[in-house]
Amino acid sequence: MQTLWQYLVIVAIFAVAYGDFKTKDVQSISSGVSFGMCRGYCRQSINVTSNPLQIMVAKEANFEQKSYPSIRRPFSFSPNQWKELISLLNLNVFEALGDRIGCPDCADGGAEWIQVNWTEGSKRVTFENGRAIKGIEGLIEKLRQMREEYGTQI
Repeated sequence: MQTLWQYLVIVAIFAVAYGDFKTKDVQSISSGVSFGMCRGYCRQSINVTSNPLQIMVAKEANFEQKSYPSIRRPFSFSPNQWKELISLLNLNVFEALGDRIGCPDCADGGAEWIQVNWTEGSKRVTFENGRAIKGIEGLIEKLRQMREEYGTQI
C-alpha cells in the first residue's frame, strides 16, 4: 500500500511539473478580429511575445486602400503582465479545441482568433466574434481588453 502512495505522489509531481513546463515554454500569444465585408481597418490584432517582452499592435485593411495604410506599433509589456496573461492560459484545454468553432464571419458577424506559439508547436483557434469558448473565457476576455486598450493608441 505504501508503494502505491509513493507511486501516486511521483505521478502527481510529474503531472504538475510537466503542465507548468509547457506553460513556461509559451513564446507568444496573439489575438485578433477580422470582418470580411468591410472598408477601412477591418483586421486588428495584438501579438504578445516573451522574447523580446513586448506587445505588437496592428490594424490593416482587407485590401490596399490609400486612406487606410497598415499600422504596426510595439508597446512595452512587463514581466508581471506576461505572467498574468500566461496564468489565464490552460494549454491542455486550448490544444484540445478545434481549429474552427462555430461559423466565424458568417453573415459578416466577424471572426475572432487566438494563436499560441510554444517551443514545440503552435495552435490557432478561430471562432465567432464576441463569443465565449468554454475553458478559456478568462483568456479571451483579457485579450479583448488588451486589443481595445492598445488598439485605441495607434
